[in-house]
Amino acid sequence: MIKTKEDSSLVSVIVPAYNCEKTIKTTIDSILIQTYQNFEIIVIDDYSKDRTVDIVKSINDSRIVLLENEAQSGAAFSRNRGIKNAHGEYIAFLDGDDIWLETKLEEQLSFMKEHNYSFSCTDYNEIDEDGCSRGVYVTGPLRMKHKTFIKTDYVGCLTVMYKRDIYPDLEIPNSIMKRNDYALWIKLSEKANCYRLKKVLASYRRMSSSLSSESKVSLIKYHKEMFQKLYGFGKVKSTLYAWRNGLYFFYRRLRYMKKT
Repeated sequence: MIKTKEDSSLVSVIVPAYNCEKTIKTTIDSILIQTYQNFEIIVIDDYSKDRTVDIVKSINDSRIVLLENEAQSGAAFSRNRGIKNAHGEYIAFLDGDDIWLETKLEEQLSFMKEHNYSFSCTDYNEIDEDGCSRGVYVTGPLRMKHKTFIKTDYVGCLTVMYKRDIYPDLEIPNSIMKRNDYALWIKLSEKANCYRLKKVLASYRRMSSSLSSESKVSLIKYHKEMFQKLYGFGKVKSTLYAWRNGLYFFYRRLRYMKKT
């Protein structure tokens, strides 16, 4: 049963989208059917060339806010813009090709409020481009500190939720074109530990063209650039941090990627 609580906390769901005409409706529908209904959906279209904008406009729900970038500006710009335009006490993220299980918001909010957590994530599974299970789910440490995130990214963007008052002006450099979600978690972890709800509550769509499918050498390059732009590290220090990320990436895959 869908639960509506007028006196409950508003959650702002940030949905960056670019050329997502095949998936955006499924993504938004997975939010609209949540058992927790006090939310707003902020879709930031990054100058899509397909029908993404038309599809979002066709969904009749007053809680959906569509922001259209005037030029293709990247996911960092879109997420920053979404956060700036959010009104919620809590902020959550869902990319335009991923989906939530229907109890995701309710269970995660209860988890955070019960334990007085300000930053959390959940486990998630993987689906293919057609929405079929890949037989894999991803978990991680139960508590992650700032130094944990510096080592590697242990969370899925589609599972993160944080209480806005811990970092009201959260923003990362728009110039971080790759791994900008990871940069957000690093910044958030300066203010609060991240706690994991050990339950699969979201599905990550692994696209053949996604960053996750690129070479590990490319990932190290992107992490190097991220540390340079996020903290102003020099080439040597950012390279060392990036290679450490690479080592922990393999550790994370071995320990925390599980078969269903």
